[in-house]
Amino acid sequence: MTETRVGLIEFGKALNDSVTLPGLGELPGGQVSAGRALRGARARLRRGDRIVADNLRLGIVVRKKFFSSDVEPVTDAGFLKDVFVATGRRDLGHGDALELYTDDVAGPDLSRPEATASVLAPAFDELTGFHAQVHVRDGVLWSGALCVSARGGQPMRVLGLFGPAGPLEQLPSGQRGTVLLGFQCDAPPMAGDTLTAFTSQDTLERRDGTAVVHGVSDLGTGVVVAAVEVPEGRSAAFTVGVSVRVLRPIGTTLNERSTVIATGLKVLSLARDGIPVHSTAGSRVFTAGLGTRDLRQNDVLEAYAPDAARLPPPPAPLVDVNTASGDSLAGLGLSPSQVASALEQRQGGFPDVEAFGVAIGLQPHEIVRLRGRATASRVATRETGVRQLDI
Repeated sequence: MTETRVGLIEFGKALNDSVTLPGLGELPGGQVSAGRALRGARARLRRGDRIVADNLRLGIVVRKKFFSSDVEPVTDAGFLKDVFVATGRRDLGHGDALELYTDDVAGPDLSRPEATASVLAPAFDELTGFHAQVHVRDGVLWSGALCVSARGGQPMRVLGLFGPAGPLEQLPSGQRGTVLLGFQCDAPPMAGDTLTAFTSQDTLERRDGTAVVHGVSDLGTGVVVAAVEVPEGRSAAFTVGVSVRVLRPIGTTLNERSTVIATGLKVLSLARDGIPVHSTAGSRVFTAGLGTRDLRQNDVLEAYAPDAARLPPPPAPLVDVNTASGDSLAGLGLSPSQVASALEQRQGGFPDVEAFGVAIGLQPHEIVRLRGRATASRVATRETGVRQLDI
């Protein structure tokens, strides 16, 4: 195995829940409760006993300066330090945790491209790292999307997506915006580079707890019996047949890490006080039979199972106000008179959603709500076939 767990950030334990960065908005605050928080590390989002997202990236890490409300960028933060991070997820909250890891061999699934964008004007900021103005050529680019550069390097997350009016959830084909990449880039983005975004289909899982190995007996048949103990204050529910990983701790107490040396092992048997049992729910000490001989004292067994609870489906496609039917426009919450006005006025096409909203008499707050649900494509005029350009 190549995976090394390098740290854990828990949210809800930091002194401050968030900080606000100019031009970026709020970054959630968490406390490093194990190992170190390394900028650029891959991360899994752990919510309760479930892994709900994988292949995130710790793209921005900042800390508050001593005796000041200002923040400063850092490349890593140690045990019990408060950090504020950007990972490509905007829903981190109390009780969530980021499991940080490195893996130089096994990467995310990049078999389903979703959008391509050309880099127009790259830039760099000492606090938030690399960002670039882009033009989406195909598909829809989403905030938080997993992407790679045609120049190579590790996959990255879109940490933020911005338009002239502020943050965006998505950028459709033909539109321009600014992509925030932070400090994930192996090579700085350059004008003319191509970014390809992919549909993320991570394998989610449920974690059923961990237990520490205190002793190992080799049965001589390729099977060992391990005496294990669930850490104080933790809960675990091992069952016969459940899959486990073997984690081998490395490093010191203040920089604790662990290497995943085996995964997919099945628990062949369980016993408590010498009596075979099917499940260890509620027990702290028990023995487990495993089909491996590479097991040592102080190794950690992590029980897991594929999670049937999937993430919600991606948002519905944007409604094109220049080509949509009356029913589709009504689905945006428009009144019959507003739908009729839109169909009547769009012969030449609306240049953008804001112009569409103004033309049919929407209020400013209504236009803001419309931005995440509608788009305005370029339209070819019947007389000349010349494409209407974005201004």
